[in-house]
Amino acid sequence: MPKKVLIMTQNFYPVIGSAGNRMKNIFQLLNEHDIETDVLTTEPAYPNKNLYRDKEFWDDKQLNNNKDNIFRVAIKNNNLSNHKFNRLFFYLEIMFRFLVMLWKLRKNKYDYILVSTPPIFIVFSAFIGKLIFRNKLILEVRDLWPDSLTGVKAFDSSVIIGVFRWLEKRMYRKADSIIINSTGFREHIQNKLGKNDRPIIYLPNGPRQYELKDWTQKDMDDFKVVYTGNLGLAQDIDRLKLAAKLLNDKNITFDVIGYGVRAKEFEEYIKQNNFTQVHLHQPTTRKKSLELIRGCHVAIAFLNNEEVFSTVLPGKIVDYISCKTPVVAGVKGTAAKLIMDNRVGYAVESEDVHEIVTIISDLRMNSNKLEELVYHCESLIEKEFLWEKNIYRLIDIIKK
Repeated sequence: MPKKVLIMTQNFYPVIGSAGNRMKNIFQLLNEHDIETDVLTTEPAYPNKNLYRDKEFWDDKQLNNNKDNIFRVAIKNNNLSNHKFNRLFFYLEIMFRFLVMLWKLRKNKYDYILVSTPPIFIVFSAFIGKLIFRNKLILEVRDLWPDSLTGVKAFDSSVIIGVFRWLEKRMYRKADSIIINSTGFREHIQNKLGKNDRPIIYLPNGPRQYELKDWTQKDMDDFKVVYTGNLGLAQDIDRLKLAAKLLNDKNITFDVIGYGVRAKEFEEYIKQNNFTQVHLHQPTTRKKSLELIRGCHVAIAFLNNEEVFSTVLPGKIVDYISCKTPVVAGVKGTAAKLIMDNRVGYAVESEDVHEIVTIISDLRMNSNKLEELVYHCESLIEKEFLWEKNIYRLIDIIKK
């Protein structure tokens, strides 16, 4: 008999961002490999639920028509503001509604629950689901929680953080297998597991084969830089603001697709300074975002300088490389090593934005160097990041 899997995740198609796209790919590819997979998720609400009233985001007919394998729960409290208590109640409501749905699905014979964290509250409901179905649990870790909370200074209570660290350790030890999307997470999780051995599988974000396009020569006289993705607490928006100013001063076009809790702040900064070369775009579909990235010469990324973010491999960086658009990033650790070791761009570990803009200006004048970086982007994606290849790491766990 084929194996049956229930994916539990807050983020799923058509939600924009790497998390929603990741869960969509896992869901589709497992089903394509004869593993009967359902998904339990929320109604789309990130960054706001009004966005998904536009039919443009519902661009996958197969998933739109799938009423039997996708279970969506409505969340009344959709306040995703940065206020800690609003977010807490939001996550608690998700946990409660997931528990109700798990009870309704109790007659289904799932062999595995695959639950994605953060947020951790969904993991709690998955542990109860494990008792209901008497199955195994695969924990997917997309962020080192609660270290990421302290990294963005979301909580300053040592007592609360202490409780969260205890819960984190219990979470890892109760899972039967663990998936990570960054190699930087492995050592941290192994330290938390101690002698409690668990399989830890590296399954990075990446493109599907159909998303890869041939690189085309771009006009160097119309040099373009791009930033896409979240503008939240983990991203260093002050450096992004300075980059926008410096690029505008150098008459370099800067395209930004941004969303998140600090997106409005960035938009107001651009308007107040009347930057003519900085173009803000509304959140859009993954397909259109990738098209915009492909049309640019260089892409940039920033992360908060806190140590926890040195373990992260941002999904946007993988998307940039997938589009064969070299990266110049203000990052350190795992992401910096990937960029520099594979020669797909430059990583600036200091907070010096002027150095980043200087590198971009040099590339503007050196088309041969730019094409060399493009070549390495193509090579790296084919070697390490295609979903169609990497999904077998998860399939092997499930079928064994």
